[in-house]
Amino acid sequence: MTQFQFPPRSTRGSIMGFSWGQIGMAVAGVICLVVAANLLAAGRQGAAGGMLLAALLLLTVGLLRLRGRRVTEWAPIVAGALAQRAARQDRYRGGVFAADPGSTHLHLPGPAAGYRWLPAFAADGLTEVGLLHHRRENTVTAALLCAGSNLVLADTSVQQQRLSSWAEVLNLLGTEYADAGLNRWALTARAVPDAGNRAQRHLVQAAVDTDTPAYRSLAELTAGAAPSTQRHEVYLSVVFDTKKLSAEIADAGGTDAAIATVVLDKLGGVRAAVEEAGVDTVGWLTPRQYAAVLRTQFDPEIQPHVDMRTAGAGGVAPHMAGPVAAESVGWSSYRHDSGFSQTLWVYEMPRQPVAMTWMTALFTRTTGRRAVTLVAEPVPAQLAQLATRRDKVARAGDEVTKRKMRLVRTAREDEEARSVEQVDREQAVGHVRYRYAIVVTVTAGSEEQLRHDVRAIKRVLGRTGCQAVVLYGEQDQGFVAGALPLARGLKPMRGWWA
Repeated sequence: MTQFQFPPRSTRGSIMGFSWGQIGMAVAGVICLVVAANLLAAGRQGAAGGMLLAALLLLTVGLLRLRGRRVTEWAPIVAGALAQRAARQDRYRGGVFAADPGSTHLHLPGPAAGYRWLPAFAADGLTEVGLLHHRRENTVTAALLCAGSNLVLADTSVQQQRLSSWAEVLNLLGTEYADAGLNRWALTARAVPDAGNRAQRHLVQAAVDTDTPAYRSLAELTAGAAPSTQRHEVYLSVVFDTKKLSAEIADAGGTDAAIATVVLDKLGGVRAAVEEAGVDTVGWLTPRQYAAVLRTQFDPEIQPHVDMRTAGAGGVAPHMAGPVAAESVGWSSYRHDSGFSQTLWVYEMPRQPVAMTWMTALFTRTTGRRAVTLVAEPVPAQLAQLATRRDKVARAGDEVTKRKMRLVRTAREDEEARSVEQVDREQAVGHVRYRYAIVVTVTAGSEEQLRHDVRAIKRVLGRTGCQAVVLYGEQDQGFVAGALPLARGLKPMRGWWA
């Protein structure tokens, strides 16, 4: 059976495992100790005590780790959250009421505020495709609804074949389509209560004889399962960079219609590649379908009403995709219309080898409303080689320094060094390097239920070998990254860092 082994999260800093922020705080702490000693020698015991406390605080803050991050990494998050609250930017009001039915602007809070709808029609000229254009970021986003079959119940050979096919898709997205303008992509798997009970509706619509004992038995079974049934939806979101496509867009006329034409051509190839990998697809979301996904994530209570609409009037009006109101509640939760959400960041993958179905428990053994998002950004080949070479040189330098200083080398450092070598070998044979993040957003109707569901998700993640942390102070951004199929959640890649 094929197994995966994820490399440990790197603990290497700028010098000897310490970041520049930690080094600066440690130096400041030492300076405070020296000043305290001088003050004590001068007989100023009160001032010396104060400087000693400051030195201890600086050294503690500089060296400690909290919730998977260095304390120095928490500083900008806390400062940003406090500044956001001081400016009252942690609340969103009235986007739906301000919306114009004829407007293409999409009223979303926070980092998603810059989206607008881009008119686009498929090759048949009738099917509209929902494209979200972010003018400031120069990106166009689309979402493909997938309907893959069960992998857990498949034979091992079938699992191996699907795995190999999906690996080919990842390489294709990271090479050919990355060169053709693909910036990043994301897989969002959301589970929502099936309030419409599709099984029951199908039985009523398809049954021929409703007087038989078999029909009555099935009717009782589907009706009894209604309160606990869930619907699982998987979306593949892709983001194209219009700057990389500028030449093609200019050749097509340089207008919004030209942008839509160029992107639609790329989307056709992406869908074909996914289907060739054995993943069934329903199609690219229309504006009404896309808006329905966004709206029901913000307002879970309208999910049954949206599900029960007919095909002709299905979905939600595009200008109504955003929430009526949203705000950060404390440091660890996000309130939006009729729901409360909390987003977790999986900061450590399993350290032991795991099977190809290792995340199954996350989707099958939890019952709350949740969305699991993997967002990935392919790293250009040259940049990936530079980053790997930088890691190897830095680790070689750390090893020489530790040998000279006779410092102990830990087993985790050995594993990190081996993972760097493994990544180098994989890149040498043609595999694409990705920057990625996994975030899990849990949504409930009350804060009490939210705490219960989050504890259940944490237990499942712990059993799978993952370590997750609540995104304190970043819940508004975490919701956009984890709950909405917009392929967000990664910091911009700058320079030669990957």
